[in-house]
Amino acid sequence: MVDENIPGAAKCFGQFGEVVTRSGRQIGAADLQDVDILIVRSVTKVNKSLLAGSRVKFVGSTTIGSDHLDTEYLRSQNIQFCTAPGSNADSVVDYVLSVTCRIDGLLESLLGGGRVGIVGYGNVGKRLGQRLSAIGIPWLAYDPLLDPKQYPCLRSLEEVVDSNLLSLHTPLTTSGPFPSFHMLDAKILRAIPQNGVVLNAGRGEVVATAELLALLDSRPDIRLALDVWEGEPNFSPDLAERCVIATPHIAGYSVDGKKAGLRMVATELACFLGEAEQFNADVDDINAAPQVLCTGSDVATVLREAVLGVYDVAEDCQRFLSIIQYSERGARFDLLRKHYPIRRELGYSKLLTSNLDMASLLRAVQGGK
Repeated sequence: MVDENIPGAAKCFGQFGEVVTRSGRQIGAADLQDVDILIVRSVTKVNKSLLAGSRVKFVGSTTIGSDHLDTEYLRSQNIQFCTAPGSNADSVVDYVLSVTCRIDGLLESLLGGGRVGIVGYGNVGKRLGQRLSAIGIPWLAYDPLLDPKQYPCLRSLEEVVDSNLLSLHTPLTTSGPFPSFHMLDAKILRAIPQNGVVLNAGRGEVVATAELLALLDSRPDIRLALDVWEGEPNFSPDLAERCVIATPHIAGYSVDGKKAGLRMVATELACFLGEAEQFNADVDDINAAPQVLCTGSDVATVLREAVLGVYDVAEDCQRFLSIIQYSERGARFDLLRKHYPIRRELGYSKLLTSNLDMASLLRAVQGGK
């Protein structure tokens, strides 16, 4: 059983057996009675109520997070499971850069001495920091699960929040010494500087939605770029209308990221079954790598030409805002994800310039690829 929104999955996993596809949010216990292998994305909650009584022996998620998997239950039932950490990290970084280039004045303020605060210094956070450093934008990070002695960039949450752009990339946790659920409440959010931007491409529940909405009444200067939503797919239309950028959980939806996640899970499954893997997902030829000619003479202009020429988040925002008026917003949210247009990453694109002084900048914004 495979989530139908994983491109190339039917052919890739067909080497291991018969493949049945279904909408990830609609996969139920009755669908799994004759299923041995379950391949999902983050919208499928894999737990006892889904798997009890089934013969599923392997669960693979082609996404970087694992909060949709009840790992304790899976271990107790001796069900092998895996995720795809880092697979779409570059796609999410591209999303952050696109938001940075699209919001009026943000890129210039960051290049002129501003700062990005990164919350969650995992695969995405680390790659975002590397790319920001490469293009000359200062940043700090917060991650209480890591040792500051090993990562000198780490600071307190209060210090990181005091940034022109606060970029959230933390998984959702509800237990342990540092739960991320509603980590950004009104007290923390009030510390955002004047005209600051809050970008969330991690999990919607990390931000206390009701407290954020109440705060915006007294702090209308705070600008929001949200890709994830508390209670999604049933997002808050009030919150969406207050955003500068609003998108339907697609930050990591590049075809390159999906392909990487698919390959990682296929490799794990082949190892589990003791079979040789022949990876063939038919995604290489879906769309040629974009080619963008950058003609600007200053850093901000060239960055904006390059990033938005490959991926312009405004197009996703326009599609998302068009569904706010409908009562069946949740269903339309999922349809936007299901029919998401093919998107390539900056690292797989051809960025051209006749200005030799800008050639190194273009390599930097691609992550050195």
